[in-house]
Amino acid sequence: MQQFFIAIILILGLGCWWLYSENQTLTFNNMQLEVAITQQEEAMDAMRESYEKQGESLNQMMSKNAQIEAEKARYMDVFKRHNLNQLAIAKPGLLETKVNRGTKNVFDTIENDSRELDSLDDPSGDINPNN
Repeated sequence: MQQFFIAIILILGLGCWWLYSENQTLTFNNMQLEVAITQQEEAMDAMRESYEKQGESLNQMMSKNAQIEAEKARYMDVFKRHNLNQLAIAKPGLLETKVNRGTKNVFDTIENDSRELDSLDDPSGDINPNN
């Protein structure tokens, strides 16, 4: 009978040891999963914030594009209303000065934009092509 109790105690002891080791493993895995969930939530929050910023930027760009399209339509309307060939033949000096002035403004704007973009690329502000 003592051998029977010893066997039961031994079996119960091994069972308890196995359950304790399983409990430790499961506790460790649970902690890892909680850390992973926290990281995933942070990543989702960052993605959501990025998505919102992109949406705002897209709305701003669409608004600016609508303004540009309206300005383009206004300019195209000017060209539709006037026959520039006839005007150039009738008053070449008038049209030439306006075209030259407009071309100069366009080139100045392009140069200023280029300088601004170059200064964004080069934090020192040097505009030297040899760098």
